Amino acid sequence: MRLLRRPQRPNIVWIMADDLGWGDLGCYGQKHIRTPNIDRLATEGLRFTDVYAGCTVCAPSRSVLMTGIDMGHT
Repeated sequence: MRLLRRPQRPNIVWIMADDLGWGDLGCYGQKHIRTPNIDRLATEGLRFTDVYAGCTVCAPSRSVLMTGIDMGHT
């Protein structure tokens, strides 16, 4: 009998931080604040440069992320 292997699932780390701009991390050019662990994750994985936040403040933005519904309906 031949066993079939399941395809490996990707490892995904999602970091959501309030009031953090893309220029605040070393992997995107920050020179004054050290972020070595996040920089290492970015070096070993993928970096995204074009994103969209669901809202300009944290609670509605998290709600949009968790529900998949636009800000006007959450």
